[in-house]
Amino acid sequence: MPHGSSFLFIWGILLAAFTIGCFADKMSWSACDAGLTSFTPDEVTLTPDPPVIGSPATFVISGKTEAQVQGGTVDMVVSLSGIPIFTQSLDLCTKTTCPVAPGPISITLVEALPPIAPPGDYGLQVIARGPDGGELACVNVNFSLVLPSASDIESKAAVHGSVVRQPAAVESKWKRLSQQHQGSLNPYRDEHLIVVADQVAREHRKERLGKSAGREAA
Repeated sequence: MPHGSSFLFIWGILLAAFTIGCFADKMSWSACDAGLTSFTPDEVTLTPDPPVIGSPATFVISGKTEAQVQGGTVDMVVSLSGIPIFTQSLDLCTKTTCPVAPGPISITLVEALPPIAPPGDYGLQVIARGPDGGELACVNVNFSLVLPSASDIESKAAVHGSVVRQPAAVESKWKRLSQQHQGSLNPYRDEHLIVVADQVAREHRKERLGKSAGREAA
C-alpha cells in the first residue's frame, strides 16, 4: 500500500447504505486484556471526534511500557457495525520512536478517511507486536464516522474551480454519487473527493442552465 494510505481507505468499496443523518457517539476505548501485555494504556484520543468522511483523523494511543522494544509491527483490524472488514500491518517504528524504552510511549496514527466511506459505527483494534511476534499492547477503539457538511462539500468543489450554490441539494447528490462510484473509484486516493465534488458541481451548473433556458423560453 502506498505511503500515506491507511486501513480506512478500503471502507469506500464495502457495501453499506448511506443514511440521511447519523447520530454520532463520542469515541470510547478499552484495553483488550488488562495485565496480559507489558503496555498499560492511559489515554486514547481521536481528532476530530467524530471523524468526517473525506478528511484526516488522528488517533493517539498513550501509556507506559515495562519492556524495551527494538521494533515490531502495529496490526489493525477495522470493523463496521461489528463486522471485521479490513486488516493491515504497519512498521511500529513509523508510528512511534524506536527503540522503545521502558516508560511513557505514544503511538500516533494519522488516517485519511476516504470520501466514499459509508457513515456508521466503527471499531478499531490496534495490536503492537515485538520482533518475535509477541503481543506488546492491545487497545479497542469505538467511534462513529459522519458525513461532511454541505458547506464542506461546497468549499471543496469551489477550491477546484467548481461553484455550487445549493448546499442541501449538494449533500443529497454527494451521497448518491458516492454510492454510484463505490465500484469504480479507486479508494486509495483522496483525489476522488475532488471527482465527486466536481461532478456534483457540474450537475448543479447543468440544472441551473436548464432552468434559465426554460424561463427565457417562457
